[in-house]
This record gives sequence, structure tokens and C-alpha cells, in this order.
Amino acid sequence: MTIIRGLPPPAEFKVFNVLDYVGKIIEDVKQQGDKALIEYTKRFDGVELDSVELPMTKAEKCLNAFSTGVRKAIDVIYDFLKNFYESVKPKDFTIEMKGVKLGIVWRHIDSVGIYVPGGRHPYPSTALMAGVPAHVAGTKKIHIASSPNKEGCVDPAIIYVAKLIGASGLYRVGGPQVIAAMAYGTESVKKVSKIVGPGNVYVQAAKFLVRNVVEIDSIEGPTELVIIADENADPRLVVADMLAQAEHGLESTIVLITLSEKLANTVEEQLKSHDHVFYIYLASSIEEAISIANELAPEHLSLHVYDSARLLRNIENAGAVSLNASPPAMIDYLGPNHILPTNRWARVRGALTIYDFLKPIAILEDSCNIDKEVLEAVQVLARYEGFKVHEQSIVMRYV
Repeated sequence: MTIIRGLPPPAEFKVFNVLDYVGKIIEDVKQQGDKALIEYTKRFDGVELDSVELPMTKAEKCLNAFSTGVRKAIDVIYDFLKNFYESVKPKDFTIEMKGVKLGIVWRHIDSVGIYVPGGRHPYPSTALMAGVPAHVAGTKKIHIASSPNKEGCVDPAIIYVAKLIGASGLYRVGGPQVIAAMAYGTESVKKVSKIVGPGNVYVQAAKFLVRNVVEIDSIEGPTELVIIADENADPRLVVADMLAQAEHGLESTIVLITLSEKLANTVEEQLKSHDHVFYIYLASSIEEAISIANELAPEHLSLHVYDSARLLRNIENAGAVSLNASPPAMIDYLGPNHILPTNRWARVRGALTIYDFLKPIAILEDSCNIDKEVLEAVQVLARYEGFKVHEQSIVMRYV
């Protein structure tokens, strides 16, 4: 265990370190299709597949031994997230101003690939976090990919989520190879319009390399948590939240910014027996603490402070904020979403939402009653920009 009295260094974009290696995998998939996927699955997962897509007959068999307790938990969280995303789904909007009608109509993305990490543990919560907003948005073709288990099956909890959201395809392949497959298509894997989901550095490198042919959500790195705590914070809750995020792995960045030397000492003492690097910084004021948090732009920001709702107004950069010492771990299961920006990308984007599966289409409709001043302004600007035919195509409708 290491406690560093200070702040973490700038995030390192480790994706760059594996681009050449991942690039070769992508090229193999482009050239060999399913054959490459099967060979890489055997090499990386130790599983020999007879097909890339999981047949529904085998998927149903995988569900036979599925725990009813986990099934019920997924049902509850599915309904919870579905209700939330239905409540925030944007509606078409038009407004008429000075004889011109302007508006935005929303259309869903036609096809989406969702990557659900398999690794040491399956993550059905990720399938929910990406699948539910895509489903509510109206996306018809949702394809889920995840590493196979030793029986050559996708984890049953992930299969169950796929059924709930009406997934069109379920691929028992993980790693950068399936990212390439969903980007370019193979004999079995459908090419999609957008790929979303977390994953290790190899998966993120693959997303980085294919984004010239397919949209992605973002490049996610290891988990980040910044806690701002004042002298009234409960050290037990602070420590619990730090340790919870440390469960994601040794590369997770865990930072406590506190105004209390006493709290800092107590937290440090309680963390001594744990194998992780924790950062503790003593701020001189709440204003300094918020300024540092905005600079770090963390994935998770947790406010263990008095009147955290008021302080929220000053938070500019964070993927997700937990108020009034609410557990950041709750976001992993109840959302709004746990697919969040890392590496300080919260400066420019936020959590995955229903908007990631929708696209706005701008509309315009004018009439013969267009305001004279508006029409003249359009003509002047068109002439200024050298677009004479633009001006002509507009004016001829009103002569």
C-alpha cells in the first residue's frame, strides 16, 4: 500500500503503447474474417469455437442454470433504467419565427455494437447501461459481444440482458478482434454504425484505430475517483468509497481532497493494510478543492461535504457526481450510467446517455410571409460570401 500526500500526475494515454500490436489484429480480421476471430479466441481465451455468433439454441441452454436471484435483480434494474431513459428521451421540436419555421427532429442510430467485458468477471451491468438507452432510443439492430467462458458460451446474465433489450446478435468473441469485426463486418458479425462499451487498453486501442470507419463512444481508461470531504465527513464512508473504486484494479486513480488534517490522518491510517496507491491532498479551502477537481476532470466525483447540492453549481468537469456522500458504486448499477469519460475527457463529454443513440436532424420551412429584414440579411450575407446562386435561389421564391 502507498499513500501519496499530493495529487496524481497527468493521465497517461496508454493506448498509444499498443497501437501497432492491435493494428495487426485488426488487419487480420479485415483480411480473414471469422477465421481470425476463431483463431484469436483460441489464443487469448483458450476456447475453440465452431461459430462466432452464439446460436439461440445454445443461448437458451446457457440460461437453464441461470440464478433466479440474478434474473430478478436484472429485471429490477432494467425497469429502473428504462423508466429513467424514457423520461429523458427528447421530443421533436419546432418553432416559427418571423415567417420561418425551424426545428429539430430526432432519429435513432440504425445499428449499434455493445462490447461487454468478460475477463475475470462478467459484467451484465455494462450490457444494461449500454443496451437500455439504445433500446429506448429505438435502435433496432443491437449487437452484443463478450468473451466466451470455457464452455464456449457467453455469461448467462449477459444473454438474459440481450433478450430483454431485443438484441439482434450475440457474439461470443472479446478483445480488439471483435471491435474490428463490428467495425468492418465479417461472415458472421454485422458491421454497425457505432460501437460503445468499456474494456482494457487493447479494446480501447482498437476503438481508437477503427473510429475512421465507425462512430465510438469514447476511449475509456482505468477507473478514477476524486472525493472532496470536509471536516464533517464520515471517514468510514470515505474509506469505503475509495476501496470500492480500487476494486476495479491497481491502475485505478483514487484521490481524496480534504479540508481536514484529522480526516486525512484517519483515512490514511485505515488504508494502510490495502494494496493500492491512494492520493490524499489537504486543500486550504473548498474553493481550492473544487478548482483541483475541475482540473482533474475525474470519471467519478464524490462530495462528502455540507450542502453538496449548492457546490454542484461550481462543478464543471466530472463524468458523474455523487451528492451528499452517496456511494459512487451505486452509479455502477443504477446509473444514470457507468460508461463514463476518463483521462480527463470529462472536460468535453459526459456519461453515455440516450443521446448517444440518437441523432438530431435540423429542419427549416419558410413561407411567403418571411420577415423582410430577415430576408435582406440572408441576401447580404450570401453576397458577402460570394454565393450569388445561393442568393438567387432564395430571392426567386419571393419575387
